[in-house]
Amino acid sequence: MKAKYSPFTSRLALLLAGAVLGALPLNAQEPWREGRNIAGLSLYDANTLEARVGGRFTSGEYRLPSEAAQLWQAGTNAQAESHFKDMLFVGAFSFEVQHAKDMMGSMFCYPGFYPIDVLEFTPGPKTRQTYNIGGGLAWTGSPHWAAGFNLDFKGINYSKRKDLRHTTYRQEMSFVPSVVYKGKGWNAGASFILEKNSEFIQAEQLGTATAATYYAFLDKGKRFGTYQIWDGSGIHLTDFGVDRLAVNQLSWGGALQASWGNRLYADAEFKFSYGEVGEKGYTWFRFPGVRFETKVLGYIPGNDGMHALRADAASALVENFESVIDRVSAGGVTTPVEYGSNRIYVQASTQTGVSYTYESHQGWDVSTSAQIVWTEDRGTHMYPYLAYDASTMLNLAVQGHLPLGPVTLEAGMSFREELAEDHEIVETDETNVGVVSYPVRLHDWWFVEEEYNDTRRLGVNLNIRYDFTIARRHRLFVEAGCSWWHIFEAFVLTGKDRQTTQLTLGYNF
Repeated sequence: MKAKYSPFTSRLALLLAGAVLGALPLNAQEPWREGRNIAGLSLYDANTLEARVGGRFTSGEYRLPSEAAQLWQAGTNAQAESHFKDMLFVGAFSFEVQHAKDMMGSMFCYPGFYPIDVLEFTPGPKTRQTYNIGGGLAWTGSPHWAAGFNLDFKGINYSKRKDLRHTTYRQEMSFVPSVVYKGKGWNAGASFILEKNSEFIQAEQLGTATAATYYAFLDKGKRFGTYQIWDGSGIHLTDFGVDRLAVNQLSWGGALQASWGNRLYADAEFKFSYGEVGEKGYTWFRFPGVRFETKVLGYIPGNDGMHALRADAASALVENFESVIDRVSAGGVTTPVEYGSNRIYVQASTQTGVSYTYESHQGWDVSTSAQIVWTEDRGTHMYPYLAYDASTMLNLAVQGHLPLGPVTLEAGMSFREELAEDHEIVETDETNVGVVSYPVRLHDWWFVEEEYNDTRRLGVNLNIRYDFTIARRHRLFVEAGCSWWHIFEAFVLTGKDRQTTQLTLGYNF
């Protein structure tokens, strides 16, 4: 068994959450909504405006050490799509606040998003605010051409108010211009993708310390890294002339889309990325990466409904290089000098999946899906030691929707199983090299995260929606649901279960 951390892994978890439980979109006749091309929405004519407000409560001891035992979340969001004679507009806004007690661990907003992490070990309250605003437009005046763009921005404020305190700020931006050509019975499109995310951590200790010293851990991958006093030179939370740990990542690439009538849709996306940790000449890490993903959707009409088939594939590679930096003083001025870098971490990941959905003309649907995820990572944090891990995971799911008048029931089940694993630590690849030190590893955290990621898991979800109208014109709905996860064995985890309960009130304009 093993734990896995990388930008690809964290994003893949989000993809699987949607793909495994949802399997296929319900709007089976509108496959262009599955891609990035906003100009493809000109093929449809659906004016929508919906607003939601609600909250969630999560609890249970089946969790990572950086997660809260109890988490309260509340938020609101709105999204709209408007079609005019020659223009198309889309827009969305959301805000969410989270509060958790006795949290510790990662200081980043999304643990595992970057190939490094910083951990603190004092339980205390944490608060996170997330706001997202975005939209786009497309020109649809030509009978054969449509062009437009999407622009999105997300900001996160994440803070802890108990020593060791920290405040983390994160920003995400994306710009995707697109074009579509509409032929006779077929359509083709292309998109350019430009994305940027940045995050920085500011840590501090205020008042009388409740411990002799506060320590932190700089994780360089696979929970190998540096364990020191939080303001030590090896943690990089505070360095000479730099009072924060900053991370920046830029991604760019393109996507192609094509469809044949209402029967077949396919798209492919390729992205390069480049990230840095540090600023003001102190670039401690560089992590380039590449990602490719594709999907194909096919639809077969039946006498009483629609059959939909889907295949997905994604592959990614990320590397992390640690810089060798020294401070050189001349004329009373100290400047950083970089002598080189060492590759300390590599991860390659591949995911493939297939799914099937049947949508009845009577309004109900059922879907099933299967995914296989291969992950291979290699750590070379200290010569001549090598840590290698590989795993193969299987995800299965079934989901269904059933309308009963104003009430709609949605229920599903998911299952995860590890099919294979390979774990190896090579302490030396030579003899008599004279190395007597070992790379530092947080074994206690590693064992917990290893079991969390690889143990057999069963998930069940149930959601009930009630639609109603006020004064014969205001269309509202109420949703209540619960998701529950259970693992069958727990040797180092403190519990086997975790649940999320949610309640939402919505309004369709």
